[in-house]
Amino acid sequence: MELHQLDVKLNSRRGQRVRQCRRRAAVIKFTAIALTLLTVSALVRWGYRQAFYENSEFRLNRLVVQSDGVLSEADVAIAGGIEMGMNLMTIDLKDVRRRLNNLPMVVSAEVSRELPDLVEIKIEERQPLAWLSCPEQGVIPKNESRGFLIDQNGEFFRCEKLLQRYLDLPIIETYEMPMPAEGSLVQATPVKEAIRLILESDRMFGSDGLLITEVRIRNAYSLTCTYNTLMQVVFSMKDLDRGLQDLRWIVTHAHSAGQQLATVNVMPKKNIPVTFYTPPVLHASPIDADSSDLRALPTAERQLRSILNGG
Repeated sequence: MELHQLDVKLNSRRGQRVRQCRRRAAVIKFTAIALTLLTVSALVRWGYRQAFYENSEFRLNRLVVQSDGVLSEADVAIAGGIEMGMNLMTIDLKDVRRRLNNLPMVVSAEVSRELPDLVEIKIEERQPLAWLSCPEQGVIPKNESRGFLIDQNGEFFRCEKLLQRYLDLPIIETYEMPMPAEGSLVQATPVKEAIRLILESDRMFGSDGLLITEVRIRNAYSLTCTYNTLMQVVFSMKDLDRGLQDLRWIVTHAHSAGQQLATVNVMPKKNIPVTFYTPPVLHASPIDADSSDLRALPTAERQLRSILNGG
């Protein structure tokens, strides 16, 4: 058997030309595919923009605002940076939500859109519990520009609109505290205790119509509270719960006896001093019927007694 050696030159000119042609064909094919994909992508983007962003049908024509507070549709639109006629698809819902949530009077906000022309916003507003009064800081209750409202969590916020239900809120008056800032929380312990007193008193007496109208902080150990019956009650700041329980017993006792309480001091645990309103001395001169209402007579004679383990 004879063996023959085959000498093949792989780098011949013809082989090189073949390989070059194949490489060029692959590059051309890849380029064609890439150009096709880019063209299709551009056409899709153009079509999407024409269908949504440039389409006059997708303009904001309806803004629906649901709020449980004072913010109006116009207030919400301005705060959220929304204008009627805007393209619905260009409205950044996350940005609108962030803007609204940054408002001190807003607890939470939900923003959604519905084609072709609707944006819906649902807002939960902070519900005020009381007004703050601080003469030394120039804080004036029931005043839009110089007043501060406080919610049950102790957060300060401005009054956007002076509604009647806000005018009926109780006042917490203090003389020593830093100037509050909108959106900040109460730091002063006496004010925190005044908030707790209003909440607990409303829970205990609210169903009977006995409501706090004012809480005054005069020192570091007591709270002087005025109710809508003109009754004034002094509470120990460190013993509010016991004081409220004693007051409930005293109010029940006075009501059953047909007497109207004028002042109560529930700081002591025993021999609690109490005064009652007594009818004024009537004279022969005519008296208007409305003036006989004891609730309207803070200057009526007061009768001092003591209740609970006392005489």
